[in-house]
Amino acid sequence: MQDYVTPLPLIALVSAHTACFALVIANLAWRAQDYPGWRMMGPGGTHWFTLYAGWAFGALISWVWLFVGSARADAEFQMRMALLLALVFTSSAVVVGAYVIFLRRRAIRWRGKVIAWRQSGRDLSQPFEAIASAHPTMFNGAVELRFADDTVLKIDMNATNVTEFLACLPKRVSRDFS
Repeated sequence: MQDYVTPLPLIALVSAHTACFALVIANLAWRAQDYPGWRMMGPGGTHWFTLYAGWAFGALISWVWLFVGSARADAEFQMRMALLLALVFTSSAVVVGAYVIFLRRRAIRWRGKVIAWRQSGRDLSQPFEAIASAHPTMFNGAVELRFADDTVLKIDMNATNVTEFLACLPKRVSRDFS
């Protein structure tokens, strides 16, 4: 290891990589509940790419920080930035990995004219006709469905089958996406 590698940053980096590893294993070991006849939404390609590419890039920069270093005149600054980038990319992968598990546990599905999902450990369902409004959220690009009883369901626009789901929305609320 390089001589600038000190215990505190090393512990932070190892912790971030350990969390990534645990989340990847949890996602690989995931056994989704089967809902025969229902169309399911789940993590999409963007989620998986962000998880694995973020962790891989963080691992590459970590390797450089730990074992390669720099011979340039500004090597100290470069290695501080390498540590920062390794922590940012690996921590981002941790956040995305946890979000993927959240999406999978949510089990958003629809069949006919009914939407169902898990929230707070229980199954909820609503008919499509009960959707009072549907509009994009301001910051994360999700679509917020508000039902007549003030129940709210946020749909991630990067999830699988989201286009097919949005096509099922009643015409009176789908015009809000213009």
